[in-house]
Amino acid sequence: NYYTGLKNPRYAVLVKGEWGVGKTHLIKNILKDDQKFYVSLFGLTTIQEVHSAVFVKMYPNRSRLKKILNWFGSSSMKANDVTLALGPLVGNIANALIKEKVDNSKTIVFDDLERCSINLEDLFGAINKYVEHHGCKVIVIAHDDKLNDELTDKKEKIFGQVIKVTPDIEGAFNQFISKSKAPIAFEAIKDIIYKSFLASECKSLRILDYMINDCARLLSCIPDKLYNNKRLLSEIFVLFTALNINYRLGKLKAKEIESRNSVLYYVKKDTNADDIYDEIKENYKNHEVPLRLESDLLSNEVLIDTIVNGLYDKDKITKSIDNSRHFIKPESKGPWFTILNFDLYPTTDVDNALEELYKQFEEMQIIENGEIQHSINLLFMLSEAKHIDKTIDDIYLFFLEYVRKLQKNNKFPPADLFTEYEPIRDSAYGYGYWINDSYKHYSSKLNKILAQQQQIALRKRYPQFLADLRNNLKEDTAKFCEQISR
Repeated sequence: NYYTGLKNPRYAVLVKGEWGVGKTHLIKNILKDDQKFYVSLFGLTTIQEVHSAVFVKMYPNRSRLKKILNWFGSSSMKANDVTLALGPLVGNIANALIKEKVDNSKTIVFDDLERCSINLEDLFGAINKYVEHHGCKVIVIAHDDKLNDELTDKKEKIFGQVIKVTPDIEGAFNQFISKSKAPIAFEAIKDIIYKSFLASECKSLRILDYMINDCARLLSCIPDKLYNNKRLLSEIFVLFTALNINYRLGKLKAKEIESRNSVLYYVKKDTNADDIYDEIKENYKNHEVPLRLESDLLSNEVLIDTIVNGLYDKDKITKSIDNSRHFIKPESKGPWFTILNFDLYPTTDVDNALEELYKQFEEMQIIENGEIQHSINLLFMLSEAKHIDKTIDDIYLFFLEYVRKLQKNNKFPPADLFTEYEPIRDSAYGYGYWINDSYKHYSSKLNKILAQQQQIALRKRYPQFLADLRNNLKEDTAKFCEQISR
């Protein structure tokens, strides 16, 4: 208000802050429409377009524009979203008029400085002309970190005052909650998502608003049994908000969300380099907000549907929660499931599951690819923890011997005859394999070896496939045609 009250300040004001903190909203609240000429620089490519955009804002009445410009002929001038019809004398005369015909009775507000493709030195020169030559009051809104460091001196000569906008996160949070579709329902998770947003270290109020809307949609899909369980509500919404915020910030991509608990993530990760998940975990740890990135309450498929695609399928979300380690019965999965969730069960139950696992290996009952990989990786983990007396090398040799045993006894399930390529699986039955750095070099080999053995099992069945084709050619031509058409 002090600046806009000056008659001829001879300097501009730079309003800076991170993306989404509410810089534009702040200025628009302070300066009403009749107090400013608001000009977005987004998409402008030349200084002439800047002057044209300002001119149009200053003289919005088309009849007045025509009166000023009717002595020009048939050309046109583009100014933001308005095309001005000029005349046959267009060119330097029109350009000069546009530059010199300036109304300095209101403040010019230039927004989106970093989003135009004009050379910044040229742009600052144009801004300076409005300030120095025309006596205009000019406010520029920008993400200052994006400005070229080489132009610091030029920038300091133009901007006599720099205002750093910091967001009122708590105030905005409460306002967004009150505007949401279910403000009362939010009471169960309000504190959880507020602390999660602070832990993310995101400063964008725009993303905060998006996040609250997304949480409202997810909340409407949560089964009733979760509402009174603060621990599980925290696990699900801290995970959801952490991934949601970082995806909107552009730090996470869909493929990285899918790999959050996968073998591929650990195999490909450079152990000497930090990655986005290291950064996220460190931020949440520093703010003392418990984050379980490996949580299975929301499957990777559900996370991609909701965060990336904006799809909130209540049945799919409920099924994901029901199939999580918190609710599924361990006997429906096998002994590997109890071992995987050892923190939920007494040590005696885990040891009993381990004995059952050994028994199933001995009797060659574990034959599915996913079940084998879960079981072997968990044995690797138990070896590393010194819970069993076998070394990691011993377990890998045991695995090789077990697959040979399955193959010898024709117990290996064959590969799909009509699938040319079997992708590497990161998980099975909705659970990522337990991979640690000390044995990831072995874990990465399991899938390849199992796929090779399945191909061998398939080739063993070729004679039977041929016999079936010959028989159906004679006895059941319809079935024969169906077989060869595949």
